[in-house]
Amino acid sequence: MKDRFSFLDLFSKEIEYTPKEKVVLSGVVIPRIQRPYAQGRKDNACTYVRNTFLDDIFAYLDSNYQVAFDLNFIYGVIKAKTTENNKEYTFELLDGQQRLTTLFLLYWYIANAELDASDELFLKLQDCLIRFSYETRRSASVFCKELSLHRLQLNGQSLKPSQIIRRAKWYFCSFDKDSTIVSMLTMLDAIHERYTEHGSTKLYNRIHNLRFHVMSLGAYNLSEELYVKMNARGLQLSTFENFKADLVNFVSKHESSLFSKEAPLYKSNLNNIVPFSLKFSINIDAKWVDIFWKSGNAEKNFDENYMSFLTRFFACKYIISSKDSVSDANMRTDETLKALYTDAEERRNEYFGFQEYENLLRKHPEYIYSLDKVLDAFYEYDYTSEVKYIYQSMFPSWDKEGGDDFYCDVEKKMTQTKLVVFAAVVEYIDAMPSFDTETYRRWMRVVWNIVENTNIDGWAPASSLIREFSALIHGIAEEMKTGNSFFKALSKNSSEKRAVKDEITKAKMIDLDASWEKVWEETELHPFFKGLVTFFYDSSMSMEEYKRCAALAMEMFDKNGISNKFRNHHVLIRAIVSQYNSWKDVYQLYITERAESNKYLKGLLVSDTVSGEKVRKMITEVLRESNDIEEVICKLNSFIENGAGKSAEISRKKNDPTKTAFEMAHNVLCNKEELYDLVYEKESSEAYFRIYQYDGHIMLAVPKRWYKKIVLDSERAQSASYLCGKYNFKFSEQEQNDQWEEYKKYGVCLGKNVKIEKDCSGNLLTVDFSSFHKIDIQIQCVDNDNAKMLHQIFNGTENENLYVNIPCDIQHYKHEDYIIDLEKILEDAIGKLYNLSTKKLN
Repeated sequence: MKDRFSFLDLFSKEIEYTPKEKVVLSGVVIPRIQRPYAQGRKDNACTYVRNTFLDDIFAYLDSNYQVAFDLNFIYGVIKAKTTENNKEYTFELLDGQQRLTTLFLLYWYIANAELDASDELFLKLQDCLIRFSYETRRSASVFCKELSLHRLQLNGQSLKPSQIIRRAKWYFCSFDKDSTIVSMLTMLDAIHERYTEHGSTKLYNRIHNLRFHVMSLGAYNLSEELYVKMNARGLQLSTFENFKADLVNFVSKHESSLFSKEAPLYKSNLNNIVPFSLKFSINIDAKWVDIFWKSGNAEKNFDENYMSFLTRFFACKYIISSKDSVSDANMRTDETLKALYTDAEERRNEYFGFQEYENLLRKHPEYIYSLDKVLDAFYEYDYTSEVKYIYQSMFPSWDKEGGDDFYCDVEKKMTQTKLVVFAAVVEYIDAMPSFDTETYRRWMRVVWNIVENTNIDGWAPASSLIREFSALIHGIAEEMKTGNSFFKALSKNSSEKRAVKDEITKAKMIDLDASWEKVWEETELHPFFKGLVTFFYDSSMSMEEYKRCAALAMEMFDKNGISNKFRNHHVLIRAIVSQYNSWKDVYQLYITERAESNKYLKGLLVSDTVSGEKVRKMITEVLRESNDIEEVICKLNSFIENGAGKSAEISRKKNDPTKTAFEMAHNVLCNKEELYDLVYEKESSEAYFRIYQYDGHIMLAVPKRWYKKIVLDSERAQSASYLCGKYNFKFSEQEQNDQWEEYKKYGVCLGKNVKIEKDCSGNLLTVDFSSFHKIDIQIQCVDNDNAKMLHQIFNGTENENLYVNIPCDIQHYKHEDYIIDLEKILEDAIGKLYNLSTKKLN
């Protein structure tokens, strides 16, 4: 296998036919099942490959290097045919078609440019060229034969080779309809361009140093079905083919001895030890193919399936390897990740080159060994195994569908969550010395528990979790080498992530008593919990007490989130909110009763904040002290009553509200169950709301419902309604005026501001419950005379728009605290406006 061949050697040197027999080839055939020649196509991807390939070749030819130029491996099947006199052996090419065809054209061109027709070297070459046969189409076969038989004058011509050939008598116009022939002519023009630039006329002897390995796959009992699988991919040279060529080229030419170590090729009992680089090259075409051929639409998407697996693999490895140079937060805008993954996912049919992958592999050549190990595991434990361990693990245990093959089928939707799971599988295979199916099952249970209970809503959390999983499983693998069990090894880890902490807690209990494993697994299957089963656990609990508490907890939740029993009067969510009594924890908090894609409800239960700890302590206490659901509800109401409106110390930071404002808002969230009715009525199953601060007010907003914005730290709506009823004010905003009858039962006005107005003999009196708890009272005067008079009467501030501002230093918090003072100002204003109107009439 160490022998390398030139193009001429193919037809003179012996090639291994079987492990015990070598033969000399009578011909090399590109069989019909192969795609047309594509390196001469003019699309961007093929142009890139053509230019790169020729640039490398002519750079070598222009040098004085005596070491052969390595063209990697070609392989196929040797077919024996008995003739009258002897046996003939034809090599049907499976892989290497593009390179060998380019070499065929290069030999032809340089021989025509440098050798005479009568030269013995030319005649010897001509005999070899004519034994290179194209059978993709009859026209391609005829063209190659005629090209081999004829010598054309290329020197001293102003025409391109394609133009000279098209003028030859043997060239038929119909050849222009064959894409292989057109591509060959384009390649000859490209060779001519470089040869002319080169300037030398003595390259013929140098081209014999362009060499490759030859492998007959028939000698290793590899199925000829590979022809179908490797070539039913469409006609163009695909992105995958370009990438694969660059990847194999990197492996074969890597400067270290890393990839020259010998390894068994395919089946160890065949005694076929070859360099790792050859093994890798053959496996990528002849073994791992089956992994990506099993999806329903593989004939259409085979190359994309294969390519996506590889780009996802390298993207995960890049994320892990760059942990010290690229933060999780910066991963979203990282150009390398964009090249390795984002562009590859979004524009699968474009080839962006190999540079970013080469940069990664030069730093981490061991990733080639990782890839080899990972693909072998997918082949053995997914493709050839009836159980399909990996396929099943791509869905969590609580999902009824029971599997996903997104890793080998691009028609399946890809998400960042799936990439995290894929990375966890890759890192398990890479870290472990062997693929133990039971350890793998346990690992993937842990993975899904963590993934399900982590909000992976962008590259930052996705990157963080990929890196966490890599460190976790490699640490576990090291611990298991010392004889520790999987759970013992897991229990020795630590993490800042709540979901990971939970799995470490479970592992510690399983390590102490193996019976806990079944208890955890059964509880994790609950349709809402989905792995989240420690938010009501306490280390002092016995197994039996935990199981009793778990039974009650299961009734508090269902697949839709909080169960109907605990949505009655919104008792559970209000009890949870009662423990969120710190502005630091409440600010930008999302509150919901429902299971939804962002996992906000779970977030309330597993938050690492002080308030989150209080929630878990509350639920644990309620469950431990209750015997049935009625007692649970009763105790939850006690927590609401004791926690409502009691805030933790409010710091004096710029964006913190006053203690009064926060206590009012917290009291509303705890006690005003009508508020939850308002938020959730007529909303989708994913309804939730957010707490935030705007213009000095604590606000509630329902995302994507612009009109549902409610102030929580003011009873302005109650005051506005009261003034409308007593003094005949009305809402200035028509929408608020129209909505009041509908929403007054909730005691709120929707919107950021509330303004009421009253006509007083042509002058418009307005009361604006505005930002930062201010109350602005204005009179819009009917004319300038009125403005001047009212300015004197109220000692207010006059402006150019006929407005008079009435002094008011009242702030709107609780209605009962300011309404009497506000009434006095308004009654005084109304009285003076009435008197002014009466004087005018008199």
